Order: sequence, then C-alpha cells, then structure tokens
Amino acid sequence: MSQSQFKPQEWFTSRENLRDAFLQAHGWAGLPMEPVGEDSAFRRYFRLRKVDGKTAILMEAMPDGHPNATPGHSLMDFVRLSGYLRSVGLAAPEVYELDNQEGYLLIEDLGDLSFKRAWAEGVAQRDDLYALATDVLSWMRQNSKPGAIALPDYYASHVHTGRRRVIDWYLPAVRGQQNPDGLAESYLAVWDSIEKSLPPVPRGFLHIDYHFENLMWMPQRTGLGRCGVLDFQGAMVGPVPYDLANLLEDARMDVPADLRERMLDRYTQAMMPDESQTFRDWYRVLATQFHCRVIGQFIRLAVRDDKQRYLPMIPRVAGYIEEGLKDPVLKPLADWFVQNGIDFKTTAGFQPGQIASARDGGCRAVHETTT
Repeated sequence: MSQSQFKPQEWFTSRENLRDAFLQAHGWAGLPMEPVGEDSAFRRYFRLRKVDGKTAILMEAMPDGHPNATPGHSLMDFVRLSGYLRSVGLAAPEVYELDNQEGYLLIEDLGDLSFKRAWAEGVAQRDDLYALATDVLSWMRQNSKPGAIALPDYYASHVHTGRRRVIDWYLPAVRGQQNPDGLAESYLAVWDSIEKSLPPVPRGFLHIDYHFENLMWMPQRTGLGRCGVLDFQGAMVGPVPYDLANLLEDARMDVPADLRERMLDRYTQAMMPDESQTFRDWYRVLATQFHCRVIGQFIRLAVRDDKQRYLPMIPRVAGYIEEGLKDPVLKPLADWFVQNGIDFKTTAGFQPGQIASARDGGCRAVHETTT
C-alpha cells in the first residue's frame, strides 16, 4: 500500500491485540488508556494509571523498518537517545519496556503540563519558560559529546533537503499550477551561495524538534531538571543554531520579536563578538530554511496524508519568512523571490479549503514524485 493510500488510524486499530499482549506481558493490561496526543509522524501516546497511582506512557508507533515509518523517527533511536540525554544531565524519560518489532514502548510519565500549556494556564511565566528552554540548549552545547553516540548528519538528512519544499509544495498550492523547470534548482543555488559566504557554522548535538509542545514543565524538580525533554528521536549532529531557531520562531505560536532577541542575547552572552555574529548569521539562515521546509510540509501533509490541521499555521510561517528576508545576510534570497514573483504577503487569506484546488493543480505532479 502506498503512503497516499495508507490510513494510520485503521492500521493502529487492526493491531489492538498486539498492543494488549504487550501491556499484558509487562503488567499494564486492562487499565484505562487516556490519549495524550499524536504527531505528524505515525505515532500515538496514551497515559496508563494503576490503582496505586503509578503512571506510564505507552508509545504506539510504526515499527522500525515499516515501509510507512516516518524518516528520523526510529523507536531504537528514542531508546538510546533518552539514555544519552539522561547521561548528560537532562530530563528525558526513562524507558521501561520495549517491543521494537511491533512498535511499542512504555516510558516514564513526565506529566501533562507542556511549556505551552503551562504558559497558557498561567502556572509559569512565558519569559521564564523561554529562558529555561534556552539554558537547556546552552547546557547541551557545552556538555554534549555527539561523538559519543552515533547520529546522522543534518546536511545529509531529509531535514536539510526539505528546505526546497516551499518550492515543491507551497508554491504550486498558491499558484494552482506546476512550477517551471529549473525553479527549485535555481532556488537551491541561492542558498548555496549564502552559506558559502559565511564562516563555518558551529556544530553539535541537535534535538531537531525543539519547541514548547515537546518540553514539559516540572516545577517539582530543580534547575534544568524542571524542563522535561520529549520527541528527540530524530536527533542529529549539525549546525547548533538550528534548535534555538526552532524554539524562538515556532510555527504553532507567536513569539514576540523582542523576546526572541533577548533569548539570542542570553544564548550568546559568553561568546566573543565575532563568534556571536557568526552564530546570529547562521541562526537567520537556518531559521528561514526551517520555515521554507515547514510551509511546504504543511501543504504536503494536507495533500498526501489528509492532515489539514497545520494549514491555519501557514500565515504565521509566511510572516517569519517575510521578516527573515529583511536581514542583510538573506538579501540574495530576498532578491530571488522578488525576481520570481513570490510574495509571502499574499498568504494572509490562505484557508484550508483552498487545498482542494491544489489537489488538482500543481501539487498533483509534486506529490506523485517527491518523497
């Protein structure tokens, strides 16, 4: 079955006997299962609670090697990276039980209060949460040893390749027609020229999906332990500014420009001036590349996987791109967009219903040929 035909919920339902057998084998059978989320990868989470109050989280996922498994979301990577993060002093969940063959994990329950929810419910101040999340990244940069654990390289990954999705998916959806030959190649050449103009980027451990919904607020702990870290199984080694860009320019929520600047200052405060400027230039490059991937990814998820819940975020991501293009380091890219008639201001009225026309327009050819 192709990915376009694959129905994740039907697949999960067909395997309930396997899930029940896993829970039975480890003493968690017959308990109420409280859904606690799913994500753009084919994974679901449930909280289990025993009568004595002990809890655990069941992760239900595509087994490693399944043809529909999402790249960069290996269960075994979750297991080894959880141990690695715990070894360097961060609050990742302990893994209790694993069935990699069938796609099940039982892990430590870090609670249900994400940073986003903690701020929304007023139990923690937004600026304090961002400061803690920034400090966790600073700690990781100073204390992690990526050579101690095998990690894929960012620049050889689907994440970096995905910077072209603004051209492959977003642009055909907006224009309702296929792209002219050579457009994506021309766009990528501009990125190459920008990157070659900069000093080498600092490299280190990357979480890859570092944002407020993947960080858990645990005020009963102290120091950096108050920040529980989740969804790290796609970790890589690569350009250090990437995770901070992911945190501060979140597609899911507005982050004021002055707050972003304060956190950049906080992260770079111990750096020499040249080092700080290099970090900031690469931050801008990586943040805008991230948005160029995500804005196309949202279209791709809607067209290929019928996941339209991300479409309302497109205007925010377009705003981040538009703002980032004002930075002098991205002037070649800003000029290229102008020369090719691509204006992100026009996305303000983009609505989920418009995806219907994209199905029959330029996106059809793209989603049949692009992985």
